[in-house]
Amino acid sequence: MSQYRKHVQGRRGEAFVKLVRGVPREKIACVSIDVHKYYHQAVIHNDYGEILVPSFRVNIFQSGFAQLCAAIDHTVTAHDIQVLLIGMEPTGHYFENLARHLQQRYPHLRLVNSYAVKENRKQSMLGAEKTDDIDLGAIGDLVLRNECFPYQPLSGDHLHLQNWSRFREAKVKTRTALRNQIIGHLDRMFPGLVRPHHQPEHGGPGQLFADFWDCEAAQHLIRLCPNPHLLATMEPQDLVQLFHEHHWRLGPAMAQRIIAFAQQVLWPAEEVIAARQPLLELDLQLLDAVEQVIAQAEQQIAHYLAQTQGQVLTTVKGIGTLRAAAFVAGIGNPEHYEHAGQVFRRSGLVSGRDDSGLHQDHGRGQRVTKVGDPHLRRALVEITRGLCQWQPYFGQYKQHLEARGKHPGVATVATARKINGVLFALMRDQSVFQPLDAQGRLVYPLASIRGKGKATTSGPRKDST
Repeated sequence: MSQYRKHVQGRRGEAFVKLVRGVPREKIACVSIDVHKYYHQAVIHNDYGEILVPSFRVNIFQSGFAQLCAAIDHTVTAHDIQVLLIGMEPTGHYFENLARHLQQRYPHLRLVNSYAVKENRKQSMLGAEKTDDIDLGAIGDLVLRNECFPYQPLSGDHLHLQNWSRFREAKVKTRTALRNQIIGHLDRMFPGLVRPHHQPEHGGPGQLFADFWDCEAAQHLIRLCPNPHLLATMEPQDLVQLFHEHHWRLGPAMAQRIIAFAQQVLWPAEEVIAARQPLLELDLQLLDAVEQVIAQAEQQIAHYLAQTQGQVLTTVKGIGTLRAAAFVAGIGNPEHYEHAGQVFRRSGLVSGRDDSGLHQDHGRGQRVTKVGDPHLRRALVEITRGLCQWQPYFGQYKQHLEARGKHPGVATVATARKINGVLFALMRDQSVFQPLDAQGRLVYPLASIRGKGKATTSGPRKDST
């Protein structure tokens, strides 16, 4: 633990102590809320754990919100509460509307990570139990121990950016599912056409298309003539003419390769092809529509990213617009954070370790713990992969850690932590990425990696993370 820290929880703990110092425990109240889709369960208790208002249920409408606020206000008055804390799990999107309304009336609204609630039940020897009241107790305990974080809703361009980024992410998953279904159609209609990693030892003709989904000829072929029976009877000029009629390019050599490949296929029955072809056509139409939606989403993402401080991240080779947008959408407004460590803690990207007693595994063989925001964690990992590939400063830092015996997973997390600090400094200072050593000299890529200095960014201030 750093010798400069004044509290075991760091600045978060210092702020909490400042809030509750000198306040009697019976004057500190916590409203624990278990969020559901169609109702919410709540309980109010003090810092001793004494229940002030037994568990009660409210609906998600105005009447339910008014009932909840009335119970809170009555408790504050009746028990002379001086500090009121409200805690809830960020359960999907169901909590957002309630949280926004509560924050307008009560200043100390806290979010408790769902994984932390689960682990807290285990600490209470209730790992196998799951009821609303048990969850409420776990939430209240974590809030009063300050194992939570303030609710800071997104607004403006950051809100639009997050919604478009999440929307695109969902549609990319839809596109992947559609592509897999289309491959299933083609495997029945045109066996062997889609082979991303053809192995020569398996025999048969060579691979026709190196990258099926990035090859225009392949995309046009399955839309014009996915029937190997028909292709095998065509002349190269006939296939070229078919492509040209739709204003698509195809050369005679490629046409000859396609026809020769079709002639070697073990043809499926005509009735099988006839039964599958209309399904293939519908899925291709749907795929085209999804592709258009993804393209539109990417335009909106670029537009809203340009309005935020995160636009500066696109100047770093290896990040790009989509990766930068995913990172900014995960953290929201960087002005909500005092330092980069808070961003990294929010991601939950920590290597699983067991360093207790005689067990000194240092993360070897352990998975990453599922704490924090999965969207932010995924974005940070993707950025780490890109920067390790395109920025020698980070790539060689990761290699250096692995050479010292660090597990690859631990090295990746350590590199991600360093990258997170640099990204935060770039957005904070709106500066260009330039690794500098302790003397302010440009050290691209490795001088500071071996302990001779600290990487930072040029600008008004240096990053201290």
